[in-house]
Amino acid sequence: MHMQRILLTGQPNSGKSTFFNSLTGYKALTGNFPGATVSYQIGSLNLMGTLYSIVDLPGAYSLIPSDKAEFETKKFIINEQDSTIVNVVDASVMSRSLEMTIELIELQRPIVVALNMVDSARKKGILIDAKKLAQLLDAPVVETIANHGKGTLDVIRATHGKHIPANATTLRYQRDVENEIVELAEKLPEDLVASFHVPGRTVAIRLLENDPFYVKELERFNGSLLEVVSECQQRLEERHGRPANFVIAAERHNLAMSIFEQVTSFERTKPTLESQLDTIILHPFWGYLILLTVFYLFFTAVFKTGSYFEGFILSQFEALGKLLGGWMSQGLGLLITNGFVQGLGAGLGIAIPYIIPFLVGLSFLEDTGYMARIAFLADNVMHRIGLHGKAVIPFVLGYGCSVPAVMAARNLETRRDQVVAASLSVLVPCSARTVIIFGLVGFYLGPVYAIGLYILNVFVIGALGRIAAMLDPRITPGLVLEIPAYHMPSLKNVAAKTWIRLKDFFTVVIPFLIIGTIALGLLEYYHLDTTVNAALSPLTVTILGLPKAVGTTLIFGIFKKELSLMMLFQALGTNTITDVMTIQQIVTFSVFTVFYIPCISTIAVLYRETGWKNTLGVAFGTTGLAVLLAVTARLVMGIVL
Repeated sequence: MHMQRILLTGQPNSGKSTFFNSLTGYKALTGNFPGATVSYQIGSLNLMGTLYSIVDLPGAYSLIPSDKAEFETKKFIINEQDSTIVNVVDASVMSRSLEMTIELIELQRPIVVALNMVDSARKKGILIDAKKLAQLLDAPVVETIANHGKGTLDVIRATHGKHIPANATTLRYQRDVENEIVELAEKLPEDLVASFHVPGRTVAIRLLENDPFYVKELERFNGSLLEVVSECQQRLEERHGRPANFVIAAERHNLAMSIFEQVTSFERTKPTLESQLDTIILHPFWGYLILLTVFYLFFTAVFKTGSYFEGFILSQFEALGKLLGGWMSQGLGLLITNGFVQGLGAGLGIAIPYIIPFLVGLSFLEDTGYMARIAFLADNVMHRIGLHGKAVIPFVLGYGCSVPAVMAARNLETRRDQVVAASLSVLVPCSARTVIIFGLVGFYLGPVYAIGLYILNVFVIGALGRIAAMLDPRITPGLVLEIPAYHMPSLKNVAAKTWIRLKDFFTVVIPFLIIGTIALGLLEYYHLDTTVNAALSPLTVTILGLPKAVGTTLIFGIFKKELSLMMLFQALGTNTITDVMTIQQIVTFSVFTVFYIPCISTIAVLYRETGWKNTLGVAFGTTGLAVLLAVTARLVMGIVL
């Protein structure tokens, strides 16, 4: 079978990852804010007897990288010489998107342009002549609506011929700029140009733009040629009154606008509902009020849905346990059987009722485009704690899972911002912590206590960020954030994203929970649990005032956060926590488990991204913080109650 690799490139919010998911069966997370793809994703498609390996590269505005995501994209494109590029372009902002298209065409590589979101463009009164655009670019142009799967397979079919645009040499800038490009290209040694696997003209353009990759290679090859480049740059600067890289960028922009004007016509449209909504949703006062309302309704809906199903499912498993107890004689067999039933019941009865509505709601908010607006509103807050506005992205991702949240921090500009954002993002209540907050606090104490725990979490993150900013004060740049159009979420997309995030729970957590429950039962059977609990009792009993039996559950919580709650039922030997623990103890336990050491997966990613010193600091620091907050909660609840 013939094999072909396709590189999906495009600016953030062009629909590139949605395009990828449409082709490969929803194997990557997508979100309507920059940074949704924090590293490349690879999927496969079998079409017309060809096996396509499709790579979803991080969103990039240019091939001259300004952050790590763009650097990753450029590196992959340069190294994958035999691949075909599919440039996903947002039709509703095509003039800006074409600048990167021109950069890609200048590489003189096989390319197909996927003109995506044509439905959104039409709603804005933007009509694009795709045939004329294809003629001007000398590259196939296919109209697509990726979130509905329309046209995506046609794009793949169009890559079959591996068409290289002849216009790589005819998309010209104004004469004096072209003269400098030609002069520099002629002075570059052929073997140097050949090493880049791009035309000499493209190498010259990149050198005039001071592209670090090309400049570094030129310096290594023949440093004296840098003087030739400098002379060309100086002449451009003298003629145009600004740096040469600005001149090239302006030329590329003018060329993109010229193409855009030739292929685009406009229809008069009334002010859209979208623009009217944004005047309210992004308002400096009403926007925050709406944000608080949305989150209150979101978490209330999660609690109401989860608590309804939790009680029903647990009662069924409790009845099953009693039934098995009547059938089987006491001994190891009953212990293992009960461990299986209780483990499965804890997973299906406690976690699933809260995780599913939480993840569905999170996917819904992402697909509507509201998450990007949350990032916009949170920009001011990020600056108050000394972080770049883009740092909001790891925090937003953290509500789903801490692992991608930590990975997203790599896209921040400075090492300091990366470390601080990654370290603080592990404190955001992920879906596992949501199980604890709603499955324990919300279910037994009510939604007010649960939302109060969320508020405490936000306050703690803000306070720690502020302390970090005071210890290392720096001026952080403003946030330039693309606000995507509103979209009606596709049920198929929402379901697929929910499953991507949920499948590890079925394949990892529930088996681990069943094994853990049986293991805990064996510890009890052989009286080994008392040793573990006794070792932890100075913390659990003396400091936190919790039942001695909870010690083992905290150990399991290090592997998966939700296990600390689900194992609690087994450890206490009850399906009703309030029969054993007081309100004060429930609050204390919940505060501690929400804040203490992140799970093993997060620790591993944190180590990879920030190093072992910072990882150890986070592990011990969060545990110390958890003890401090839990003791405070214990004292406060003791006074209040």
